[in-house]
Amino acid sequence: MQFKVPQDVQREDTILWFLTMRQMIIMMIGGGISYGLFYQMSKVFELNLLEIALICIPAGIAAMFAFVKIKGMGLITFIFMNVEFLFRARKRFWSQEGNILISMTTSISQKEKKKKQHTQTKEISNDKIKNLAAVLDGEKSKVENIKIAN
Repeated sequence: MQFKVPQDVQREDTILWFLTMRQMIIMMIGGGISYGLFYQMSKVFELNLLEIALICIPAGIAAMFAFVKIKGMGLITFIFMNVEFLFRARKRFWSQEGNILISMTTSISQKEKKKKQHTQTKEISNDKIKNLAAVLDGEKSKVENIKIAN
């Protein structure tokens, strides 16, 4: 008995035509809010075209959250990533692939800054460099003449 293994396990399953369960729920909430506004306002007022357009705003916002994708991620995820970016990281690198891969770096800590300040530069002559190269190359005739100096 053989089983078919899905190739794209990150993709959500479609429930109705091209809609996923998440998209259907978002659209039902937005459409329900718009319908509730329309139903309540049509009892009290005689609605004109402008008022009907304003009533459709919640459904339009829900459609944006359900269907708009920016850099391969949904609008909700994109907004949350940007809010997190404002409060946490100083540098952010976006991956161009479909998956979400974010590398965040922050400023250098105080200890690392102090270590960098305490480093000293030493003057090294050409003779010392040649002697060190001889030691590393394994030339025994020159190694005997080398004195280790600090």
